[in-house]
Amino acid sequence: MILANSRYLRGLDEMHKDIFLNACAITLGVGMVCGFSYELLEDIRLIPFQPEIPHLAILMCLTFMAGMLYGRWKYR
Repeated sequence: MILANSRYLRGLDEMHKDIFLNACAITLGVGMVCGFSYELLEDIRLIPFQPEIPHLAILMCLTFMAGMLYGRWKYR
């Protein structure tokens, strides 16, 4: 997957690379902040259920899609 992503990035032009990398950066930041917060909420018993990885994966997917859509809208 890493090699495929690397090949994909090499094939993009500068504008699309910028959009992709910005969306990745936003996704990484949201994933880290929300992931740590999600775990801490369970540790201090503010949420009554066990944190699940799929919840974080869905959030990151939605964040990446929003970042890509915003980038394409910004540069149209």
